Amino acid sequence: MGKQEKDTAIYVAFDDNEPLDPSVPEKNLLRAILVTAMADLKKSGEVARRAREYFLSADEAYIFSFRSVCDFLNVDARKVLVVTGLKGPRTKAAQAAPSLNVVAPVPAADKDDIEHSAK
Repeated sequence: MGKQEKDTAIYVAFDDNEPLDPSVPEKNLLRAILVTAMADLKKSGEVARRAREYFLSADEAYIFSFRSVCDFLNVDARKVLVVTGLKGPRTKAAQAAPSLNVVAPVPAADKDDIEHSAK
C-alpha cells in the first residue's frame, strides 16, 4: 500500500468519527426526568399533583427545575406544556391580542330563547 492510500484511509476514518460530547450522561438524566414527570401526569393523586407543580413552576434557579431542564436540553418549555395538556396552543391572533379571559354573561331572557330554538 502506497503512502497516498495510507493517508486516505486515515482521513476517511476521521470523517466517520463523531466528536465526543461529554454532556451526554447529563442530558440523558435530564431527559429521564422529563419523561418520568410526563408519565407521572397520567397517574392520580399526589404523584400527579406534584408532576403538575413541577411543570407549572416558574423556578429557573434550581438545576432540575422544569424550565432549567428545558433550557439545558434546548427544548421549548411551552411546547412541552402544550403536549402534556397543561397549556393550550395559541393561535397567531391570540398571541397578538392580550388575553383577558372575560366571558360575557347571557341575559336570562336570551337563555330561554336559546333552549327553545335548540328543541
